[in-house]
Amino acid sequence: MKCQNFLKGPGLLLLLTFFSASLFAQDCKYQALIDKMDKAMMEKNADRMAEFYHTDAVRHTQEGTVEGLEKIKEQTAEFYKNVPDAEGKNLDIICQGDYAVVRWEGKGTPKGAPKMLSVTGITIYKMKDGKIAEEWEEMNSLSMMMQMGYELKEPAKD
Repeated sequence: MKCQNFLKGPGLLLLLTFFSASLFAQDCKYQALIDKMDKAMMEKNADRMAEFYHTDAVRHTQEGTVEGLEKIKEQTAEFYKNVPDAEGKNLDIICQGDYAVVRWEGKGTPKGAPKMLSVTGITIYKMKDGKIAEEWEEMNSLSMMMQMGYELKEPAKD
């Protein structure tokens, strides 16, 4: 009975405040690495990816899976070539154990696009020995395609 009474009224509020404060008060031990990588990406130097990724790192994106540092560097260089004015910013970084989750927004003008596009996304990084071992990235491709002029249409009815 005492437990039930504690969880009513101010007891529950106190408990929730304690847990939320402890959750958000933690420092992200990968903040410096992610900030350094963000800065390197603004320099558009794909060779710097070696500072952040293990040689056998794996990157999972909507375009498929890329394995190994050299392939990640190639993919990054191709991105810089296709979106030369790309900019990005990290909005939130959350760390737990060997993982870091980054909510980000980016903008740029892909070659052939009529105008600058903006996109938001989330990337999950699995860290090992202070570098990225695996990465999963999801972005709002639908919004990006609609900015390029594509339209959603209702499926044809039989």
